[in-house]
Order: sequence, then structure tokens, then C-alpha cells
Amino acid sequence: MTWSPREAFIVSHTHWDREWYLTFDEFRVDMARTVDRVLDALESGALPHFLLDGQAVLLDDYIEMRPHEADRVRRLANEGKLAVGPWFILPDEFLVSGESTARNLLFGHRTAARYGAVHEAGYMPDSFGHLAQIPQILQRAGLKSFIFTRGLGDEAPELGWRFRWQAPDGSEVLAINQAKGYCNAGGLGFEEIWHAHTRREVDLKRAVEQVREVFDVMAERPGAEPALLNNGCDHFPPQRDYHTIVDALRTAYPDTTFTPTDMPTFIEAASVDQESLPLHSGELLGGRDHHILSGVWSARMPLKQANERCETLLSLVSEPVASMLHILHGEPYPGGELDTAWRKLLENQPHDSICGCSVDGVHSDMVVRFDKVERTGRRVVSNALEILTPHFARHADGDRETMISVTNPLPERRREIVTRLVVLQPFIDNPELLRLYDDEGREVPFTVLDTQYVERFWGIDYRRHLCAADQHEAFAPYREHFAARILKDGPGDREHDCHWTIQFSADLPPCGHVVYSLREGEAESAPAPDGNVIAGDGRLENDMVSVQLHTDGRFDLTDKRSGVKYEGLNAWRDDPDAGDEYDWCHGNVPGDNHPHVETGCLFTIGNSGLQASVEAEFAIRLPSRLTPDRTRREIATVDCPVRVRLTLHHDSPRVDVRTTVVNQAEDHRLRVLFPTPHATNTLVSDGHFYVHERPLVRSGGKDWTQPPPTTWPQQGFSCVQSNKGGLAVLNRGLPEVEGSQDEHGAALAVTLLRCVGWLSRDDFPSRRNSNAGPTLFTPDAQCLGEHVFDYAVFPYNDDWLTADVAGESRRWRVPPLTMQGVNDLHRPGDWLLEQPSPNIVVTAIKQCADRDTLIVRLNNIATAPEAGSLRLGRPPTAAWIVSLLESRGEPVTLNDNSIPVELGAHEILTLEIQF
Repeated sequence: MTWSPREAFIVSHTHWDREWYLTFDEFRVDMARTVDRVLDALESGALPHFLLDGQAVLLDDYIEMRPHEADRVRRLANEGKLAVGPWFILPDEFLVSGESTARNLLFGHRTAARYGAVHEAGYMPDSFGHLAQIPQILQRAGLKSFIFTRGLGDEAPELGWRFRWQAPDGSEVLAINQAKGYCNAGGLGFEEIWHAHTRREVDLKRAVEQVREVFDVMAERPGAEPALLNNGCDHFPPQRDYHTIVDALRTAYPDTTFTPTDMPTFIEAASVDQESLPLHSGELLGGRDHHILSGVWSARMPLKQANERCETLLSLVSEPVASMLHILHGEPYPGGELDTAWRKLLENQPHDSICGCSVDGVHSDMVVRFDKVERTGRRVVSNALEILTPHFARHADGDRETMISVTNPLPERRREIVTRLVVLQPFIDNPELLRLYDDEGREVPFTVLDTQYVERFWGIDYRRHLCAADQHEAFAPYREHFAARILKDGPGDREHDCHWTIQFSADLPPCGHVVYSLREGEAESAPAPDGNVIAGDGRLENDMVSVQLHTDGRFDLTDKRSGVKYEGLNAWRDDPDAGDEYDWCHGNVPGDNHPHVETGCLFTIGNSGLQASVEAEFAIRLPSRLTPDRTRREIATVDCPVRVRLTLHHDSPRVDVRTTVVNQAEDHRLRVLFPTPHATNTLVSDGHFYVHERPLVRSGGKDWTQPPPTTWPQQGFSCVQSNKGGLAVLNRGLPEVEGSQDEHGAALAVTLLRCVGWLSRDDFPSRRNSNAGPTLFTPDAQCLGEHVFDYAVFPYNDDWLTADVAGESRRWRVPPLTMQGVNDLHRPGDWLLEQPSPNIVVTAIKQCADRDTLIVRLNNIATAPEAGSLRLGRPPTAAWIVSLLESRGEPVTLNDNSIPVELGAHEILTLEIQF
């Protein structure tokens, strides 16, 4: 007789990927019908317990559809029959930020708690790999377990089905690997698992065989006792003939105790010998037993870009600005608006949604949600800055003195170049006499970039825009369609506004703002800013670097500080893609990945001395698509217009790149390559509360279900370095990077687009010719049309930590905010808090979910302990260490206007501060 366990626990569940092959409205209808059946089965006793997977959002969606069922849901939950969560949605961990992961747990617990149905287990069955910091994140939320399917590599046989998983800070959880996956006992008694959706009769013999198959797999590795049987699968209804099947199993396996139960009960039994289990550290990205589906890092790239914009806006801009206004000036905190925005954002982050591996309709819904999140977040900021800089004076004379507030949402002091389009009213007789003064009355040098006189008309209030780029974008269609009417030669008889674009350098307080005034000065000429940028003929240069742009979009960079030269940066690479939304595959398609680039032109786009830009316009000629048999690329080609703009700032070695591509080709992957002279085997990449040092070139996995790809996931940056320094490539919403090396040094390739036409296929080798989902046509995933990509290169000396690459990435992604007002009841400059050190990163500044206090989350990105003081702009009255769920723990010491903190290597610390 073959092996069977002494104990087997049966957990019934249904796994909803929220949308996927259903649009949101279709999903709600099907989900509500399934939950109806679940509640009926629980109430009748046909099932003893049920888990609505890991997504608390399901209950909210269900109650919205069935409000009369709220009491029944609460009753069944309180009877211990129904659970949901602990997550709000089941995310893809690598494609969202660490802060989004923390909010996901917070929203999940709060949502499930409304119905008394909190699932106290770290249940993450279908995420496409797992972050290194998940054990610490779970621990900080009070969860001590981790139940998963995907991610193990060659370590799997030694670790077995149960092991201790350790985060970089040393936190541990009990890890339970679901043998054969989270559907290992789904659809019991049916010949095909999908027959569970039909009315076919249950075959008890087949149910016994299915469980035998699970036991046989479990017997191959240690940690098989007790066994976990997952009775359910994607969008599954309740198991039919449940008690009859359990009785048949008990008869077939008399030496096994079968316990229908919930997941926490199983975990309690599985943790009895936890201290003796093997220990494993690091992220889980292996595909030994299950597909890891790494191609989702680059499928439907516009979704990734929109997600990054929204995450950055909410966590690094909207919340800090709202907190600053609330704590410093007593204004109400817009918690409802921000919670609504976060919920909408989280609704876009389920793994099949943000991964871009669903039908086109699902992703169309996502675009609408992202737009709502962005509009809400920006309106919160706009309203806050309007309070700091009122637009209208109580008396007419007050309109004469124009104020410009500059807000720094980041908790660090910084000096930044500020550009602003100022709308000067007609009673300003001579703009050339205006001078710029700071809060203390000191004159600030500035440059006038552009002067335009514009007929006043009802339309857009440019003073409310948060940056010059937004202002100019809003004005562009008026310039195009009404230029002959609205653009004037001068002020006229005081009926024309003056649009005055100025630029200056500002010293900004941490998480605070300063106010500048424009008024007539005494001197005849204004002092010019001391800028050191020069530009011309595709060349940019300052005291730190020199850059030469070429007509094909490549550029060379020389770091004057070290003498290191980087040649051929931003080189184009294009590969055929015979894969699907889940995975890239070159297949056996012949051809070179160096696309033909048409001859282009170079332009210089302004130079103020503080900042200058150069631009190349050209076209990339690509094969139009794959042939129908997918064995080669079509002979016919298409031209994809491209524009590459480089920008260099005064006193900065960073080169900002904005690349615009009009994609006309299908079935391909477009990347940009950054070769360096640095000899290294290591790729450094920003992660989630952690910076990874991974192998530059991946290897192994020969016999895995899915061999490892050549690419890695990234967050804000990746870099390569040697004893000569390093080069970092910063990005906004471009989460896929690949390392390579040759005799010249290491190189980074960043994916811009991956264009495919099918949700899933079973005819390509990188997934061993197996499907990962339904074979559905998804033409929108070809990503045709115009795309804009923002990234930057940052050469540095020493190593990435000493050079503060992480800080440079944040500062680049979060420029200062500006708004125009008048000198009437404006709020003087002030600041809220300053981070303890560059290595202790602040990831959240927000109001507590339940109390009128401030939440500040800190993370030590260094490999050694870090100590410092969190400085505050107002004296606190008390402070506590809190969990990720914002429940209070130990009080912390106060020291006047600061809080001493000490974080271990890679530690996450959340503080609650009362003022």
C-alpha cells in the first residue's frame, strides 16, 4: 500500500482572480451567483466551512450586489463558517510597491472585520512569485504563516512542503507549499476539474484517486504531515456531495484522519514542529514545480506606468501634503477621498489585472480606474496647495503681489530647479521690473524662459496646475486651435494677460513648503541664476558630466569626476515575441535584434543655464508582425517614429530621458540597452522595502516546469557597479530589466514594450508548450499607438548605497509642486518631518486609519543597523510603535521635536505620532 498521511485537513475555497477573462460587470454577476451558492451550502450544512480565497474585496462587491445578505454573511462568519482575506485583493507582489502591499493588508483586514470574517493566515496561493520581505510584512501584520503555490526552485526537495521562511531582517513565518497547487483537491469526483461547473454526477472512486495523486506527490518530499487538501479552484462553486466524498476518503484511507476545517486550524497543527523545520531565505522566483510567468512584468506596459504614477502620487505626494496641511495648519485631513483612491488603485492590482494577462475588456476597466485615482490624488494636492496660496485677495490691491508656493512632499531637504508659468494680470505694467523674493525678503535670481501675451478667455485656470509641464500641456491645444485669436503682441490696453515662464533654484524644507513673491524691485536688472549647463548640436554639459546625443537616440556620457566614459547608451534592441501575455518567447524565429534606424535630426530645446534639453527625432524600421505559422517575422516592415529628449540640470550628473515611440509593429519586444565598462557579476535592483543584489546573468533551472527567464523584476532603479563606480538606470513604471556582460563590461536592458495578441498559448518553448490560462484573442495587448517612457541615467562613484541612488530615484520621481497665488492670508513656509538618514527611507506619511494621529513608516535599506532621529516640525506629545494594521504597541521615547529611532538591517518600522 502506498503512503498516506496520519492527518489530512480539507479546506474548501473558491479562488477569484477578480476579473480575468470576465470584465468587471460580468465578474460581479458570476461572483454574486457563486457566493449565493456558498452561503446556501454553509447554512444548510452541505459544507462545514468555506474560504472566499484571499480577497476581502469579494465581500464588499457581494454585499453591494446583495445588501439584504449582509446579516447572513456576518452570522455565518461569527459562527466560524466563513472567512475572507487577509488581503483586500490577491496581488502580483513584484508589480506593485511595498507600500501598496502594506495598504492591501490594512484594507483587507478592515474590510473583512466589518463582517467578522477576517482570515488570519498569510494566504497567497497564486501570486507569480514572492518578495523577499513577505515574512517581515506578514509578521508586522500579526500573521505567522505563509501559504503559497509558486516560487520554489532547486531548493524545493530539501525544504519540503513545510519550512521556515526568513526575511532579510531575520523575521520568520511558517511556509506551507501547496502540493500540486491551490486546486490540488478541487472538483473532487469529476474526470476533468472543470466539470465541477457542470451537473455531472460525482464519481466517488475518482475522488479517491484524486486524493491518492496528491498523497503520492507529497510522499516525495519531507514536511508532508499533516497534508493540506485544497478543495476548490478558480471561480469554483461549492463542492457537491461534500460529506459523501469525505466518508469515501475515510473508508479508502483508514489510517488517515480527514478533518474538514479552516486554514488557521490546519496551520496550528502544521506548526507543532516548526522549530525543527529547514530554514530558507530570499525571494521565491523559481519555476521548478509551477509556472512563474515572468513575462507579465512587461505585458501591457501602459498599465504598469499608470500604476506607478498612482502609487507615487498617493503615497509620496497626496498623503504627505495632506498630512502637512492637517498637522501644521489644522485643515481637515481628506481621509475619505484618499481611502477611495487607494481602494480604486488596489482594485487594479490583482495579479491577473496589473500583470496584464486578462482579456481586453478587463484592462479597459483598469484604465478608467487609474484615471479616477489620478484625478482624486491630484485634486487633493491642488486643494491643499490652494489653501497655502490663495488665488483671490480680499482687496483689489492684494492682487498686485503674485506669490508662488513651492512644496516638497519628500521628508528630506533638497535644492531643486523650479519652472513655473506665471499668469500676470493686466495691471502689471512691466513684467521686466518684477523681482523674485523668498520668505525672508532675499532676492532670488531667476531666468525668464518665455513671455506671451494672451487674450483672457474663460477656460483653464493655469494658476491651479501643479507644475509647468501640466500648464504647458493644458495650453497646447489653445495655442494650436486659437493662436491667431488669443496670442497678442503686447498687453494692449491692459486687457491681455501675460504668461511668463520663469525658472529658478529653490532650497526646500523636508515635507514642507516655501513661498516666493514676485514684486517690483529696486534694481534696474534682475540678477541671473548661476547655472553651469551648456547645450548645442546634441551636446549637453555641466561641471559633472558631458553628454553627446546621436541621431539614432543613442548617447555617450563622460563622468568628469571619475573620467569613466559610457558609450552607446540607450541603444535599441528589438526581438520577435512568439509568446503570450504571460511569457515572452523568442522561439526559433530567426533574425537580428538590432533594428534598422532611419537617419534622424537633432534639436536643442532651450537652455537657461540651470537646465537644457536636446532632442533626436528618427524612426525605427521593424517587421510588421510574425508570420501566421509564427516561425519567422514578416518581410513587410513598418516605421515606428521615435523622439528621444535628454535633459541635464545644473550641478547634477543625472541625465533625464523621455522617449516617445509610435508603435506600429506587432509580436515583438522593444528594449533600450545601457552598456557600461564596469566588470561585475551582480545586478543591483530596487525592490520592496529592500534593495536586491542578484546575479547579473541568470542560470540553472534546466528541468524546471518553467526554466528561469533572463530578466528580473525591478522597482525604481537598477544599476551595475565596480571599483570605478557605477551607473544606475532609474525608471518610472518600467518593471523589467535584464543584465548581460561581455569583454567590455556589464550592460542593462530595460523593456519598454512587449507586444502580443493572445492571453495564453500552448505552442512555444519558454513555457514548455503548455497553457497558463484560456486561449483568448487579445489584440489590445499589441500596444499599438503612441507611448511615452521616462527613465534616467545616474553615474556615481563608490557604491549605490554611499551614492544615495535610492534617494536620487525618489527625488527624480517626485519633483517639487508649485502653485500661483496672491499675497493675502498665505501660509508662511513651514515643514513637517525629516527622515533620520539617507539609508532610513520614509515610505508613508499619512493619518492613522482610526485615530487623529500621524503614521510614519520607515525602512532601513542598508545591510547594517542604522540609527538617527526623526525630526519633526511640531513638538509631539506621544508616539508608539504600531503594526502594519496600525494597532498600537510599545510607546517610544520623545526628545523635544524628534524621535530617536534605531532600525536593524532591512527592518521596517511603523510609528504613530500624536501632536
